[in-house]
Amino acid sequence: MESSDEEAVEEHPVQLRSVTLHLLPCDVPVNRPAPVGRFFTPAIRQSPDGLEVSFRGRSLRGEEMVVPPGLVGYVTVTEEKGEDRFIQATSSFNSFTLWGLETIPGPDAKVRGALTWPSLAAAIHAKVLED
Repeated sequence: MESSDEEAVEEHPVQLRSVTLHLLPCDVPVNRPAPVGRFFTPAIRQSPDGLEVSFRGRSLRGEEMVVPPGLVGYVTVTEEKGEDRFIQATSSFNSFTLWGLETIPGPDAKVRGALTWPSLAAAIHAKVLED
């Protein structure tokens, strides 16, 4: 039996609630829970060019993004106790709405690259058959 400084971690399957997410083109300089539902209850309209909504008087344009097959997105909270850091999943998602200010985020949006990476990584690491 190997000795280790780390404690054994018990795994317990947990059913997380699925949530609706919106990735907004802004930064909120706080790191604590916020009553977002009180302030952002979007009346989303479908237009010929995609989704539209108004947020604090500004026009946002967006589209629904889907998490790659075989993967799940998690909403997490981080708790620090002394030098230890604990990350806990609070809910899950399979899609989210990506919003841009005045226009739909383009192909160079970082989140698009993150969503295409799993299939690209699988292709890079796949075995190559010799002819």
